[in-house]
Amino acid sequence: MKRLLTLLLVVSLLLIAAPVAAQRPEADESVYIVVMAADPVIAYEGDVSGLPVTKPGKGGKINPNSAHVTKYVRFLEKEHAKALTAVGATSEAIVHDYTMALNGFAAMLTVEQAEQVAKQPGVALVLQDEMRFKTTDNSPTFLGLTAPGGAWLRGYDGEDVVVGIIDTGIWPEHPSFADDGSYAPLPGFEGLPCEFGNAAFNPNDASFVCNNKLLGAYQMLDTYRLYTGADPDEFDSARDDDGHGTHTASTAAGNSGVEASISGVPFGTVSGIAPRARIIAYKALGNLGGYTSDLAAAIDQAVADGVDVINYSIGGGAGAVSADEIAFLFAADAGVFVATSAGNSGPGAYTVGDPGTKPWLTTVGASTQSRTFEGSVVLGDGAAYYGASVTAGTDVAPIVDAADLGNELCDPYATPLFSADVSGKIVLCKRGVYARVEKGYAVYQAGGAGMVLYNTDDAQDLNTDTHWLPTVHVNNSDGLAIKAYIASMDGGATAQIFGGTYTKIAAPVMASFSSRGPNLVAPDIIKPDITAPGVNILAGASPFPDPGFVPGELFQAIGGTSMSSPHVAGAFALIKQAHPDWSAAMARSALMTTAYQDVMKEGEVDWADPFDMGSGHLNVGGKAVKGSAFEPGLVYDAGLYEYAAFTCGMEWGVFTPGSCAFLASLGIPTQPYNLNYPSIGASEVPGSVTVQRTVTSVANDKGWREYEALIEPPEGFDVIVEPAVLRLKSGDSATFFVTITNVDAPVGEWRFGALTWRDKAKNSLYSVYSPIAAKAALFAAPAEIGGTGESGSASFDVTFGYSGSYAAAAHGLVPATVTSDNVLQDPDQTFDPADGFSKLHEFDLSGVAFFRIALPPEATEADADL
Repeated sequence: MKRLLTLLLVVSLLLIAAPVAAQRPEADESVYIVVMAADPVIAYEGDVSGLPVTKPGKGGKINPNSAHVTKYVRFLEKEHAKALTAVGATSEAIVHDYTMALNGFAAMLTVEQAEQVAKQPGVALVLQDEMRFKTTDNSPTFLGLTAPGGAWLRGYDGEDVVVGIIDTGIWPEHPSFADDGSYAPLPGFEGLPCEFGNAAFNPNDASFVCNNKLLGAYQMLDTYRLYTGADPDEFDSARDDDGHGTHTASTAAGNSGVEASISGVPFGTVSGIAPRARIIAYKALGNLGGYTSDLAAAIDQAVADGVDVINYSIGGGAGAVSADEIAFLFAADAGVFVATSAGNSGPGAYTVGDPGTKPWLTTVGASTQSRTFEGSVVLGDGAAYYGASVTAGTDVAPIVDAADLGNELCDPYATPLFSADVSGKIVLCKRGVYARVEKGYAVYQAGGAGMVLYNTDDAQDLNTDTHWLPTVHVNNSDGLAIKAYIASMDGGATAQIFGGTYTKIAAPVMASFSSRGPNLVAPDIIKPDITAPGVNILAGASPFPDPGFVPGELFQAIGGTSMSSPHVAGAFALIKQAHPDWSAAMARSALMTTAYQDVMKEGEVDWADPFDMGSGHLNVGGKAVKGSAFEPGLVYDAGLYEYAAFTCGMEWGVFTPGSCAFLASLGIPTQPYNLNYPSIGASEVPGSVTVQRTVTSVANDKGWREYEALIEPPEGFDVIVEPAVLRLKSGDSATFFVTITNVDAPVGEWRFGALTWRDKAKNSLYSVYSPIAAKAALFAAPAEIGGTGESGSASFDVTFGYSGSYAAAAHGLVPATVTSDNVLQDPDQTFDPADGFSKLHEFDLSGVAFFRIALPPEATEADADL
């Protein structure tokens, strides 16, 4: 990106409160990420005299050992050291040096040093480190990959594509990553680090030699270890002591036909979406989460290694820009396809978290597939209740209610666990506060024979956790019925649990936990982008999980958008195999515009909308070649310049006015709604808004094709597309304009529609779908205007959506009033200020014309909601 990053604005220091769990090595020090203005290796075009170009050509990869790259890396590292020296710090303060996908470093600095380094020449941004968290079979068949004419049978299985998994590490001996001799050595990937075998820290950390399936593995927890160290149960290596990373890796690219069982119960075979792809693991999450400084280092290393695809089942609160997001921006420009999870904070609106709010990543929601693992509990009166289970069953046994035994939630830390003996009995436990598996552990420790776990709300999902003892998880209504039966039997209640088996269900249905739009950070960008299977996904596990979880298992069936994201990462590997020269935006466009929309909301009453599912459900395995994700007809492409222009329009303060003017001079629009995205969002329609898009033909033929615009206008709006017909040959591009006009749509409410470009040729299968989301407004004006000084003035534009008069008045300025309080982690979707999980505060607004209430960053990072 020649001459653009060098115009980066040196912004004031952005302070983000450090997580309360972090213990700083020194009381006045924290890890800060310093982003330099010069281009990283992946984007450098030879601007410095004597330092040749390092940016690879289209479709090429970095050779980190080349003379040009090593010379430029040394230059960048010297600039990093110079910036540190200027503020009285030394190279010993550096935790990470970033040079490949991000130019900068992470270092232990005082607040004063961080403020000083932000003013140094060549420094673009200084960000205090922040935490990210995990967003935690039958899928290939459900996606159509194994069907006659499906992707696998057409030869698209990810052969020799390299997938990077940034997560909690990997269990290298897992059969999903075994090298059966059919994988040939992959040139350029020989001799990668394989960081296992630190038996001195944990004797269960056996040594392992990476192979032609698992090409390499890194531990990248430098900042995390500085703050938290390592618990005795952890592995101080790339080995997975959680199971999350092993699960996502095996879902994206695990071997095909691997026999799976849980607690001795067989569940058939499992396969990754791209079973012939290779894997490199980057352990950048610890037990408590991960720091963006470590995560950015993992992204930097993945780009240096030359991965084709990255899965990032990781997220946090929504904000402007962070180090991992900047690194991903350059990774996307280098042709790396990135899938990330939308988050597990649904089904409420505005819950998609970072980095999934950003348009250069593909953000994935979670929905069901056509099977679940179902068990049942049959009561002594013959009533049967069905729920989720992957455990074995029980014999007929007494059943008791934990609420009658002083421990309704089956608190594993209670003393005693229960007020009466539960040996040989089935215990009814209520969901909430404590981990579901920990509740079963409490019953197991007390000698119980089994557990029936019931939800606090029927809207909650049912989970196929690996429990310590036979367990079935039922909904709230069934749990209350079982509770009533126990109460009616005066101590004589009995029951029998029948273990989990494959059961067909209607699908896809959105998971209630899946985070939803609108996009809090960039409302003109519809997020999530797409949905994929993310409920009760059967895949790999670590046999040495966190304390309290069942050890010795190699498989687990778990849910979350962490589980749906690797489905899309695997699909990206298939696309990369078919089209190695495509950009990341082209690949995302292919998946989004060929998705299908037959998806239900949770509850299975209403159809899902774009804020639930994005463009629709992943459809990579379709039988048709033309019109499939492998040959979608048209794609929406975008690159570094387009994304930079988008950030200019967002006014995030990343680029100088000169940079934004430079982009505008190239004809690249800076309005956020004009980013060349496969979906169309217009968050403020005061009368009418015209949106610009450009499509490129990737049809696999040499002739002309004509596409006509088919419009489904959002209710209350009129939509006109000009031109209404596009005539292109393969490789041609065409720009069109979509004018959205409010006819009678209610102000402030989102309405949804669609635009489909359909090939006019007889029997053609090309049909390119884009959802539309529009919200009417009486007028459009900046949400905030900032300024400093004792006096001054500012101007801004107001666009009106009506004819008539208006009045303007000034209110304030007044200082903020801060109110502090504490809440417990809320186990359900209800709002009751009396339960301690939520609090109600009253404010006297007498005589107040305008007010604003906001949570500070440390509260949003802790998953607090307002």
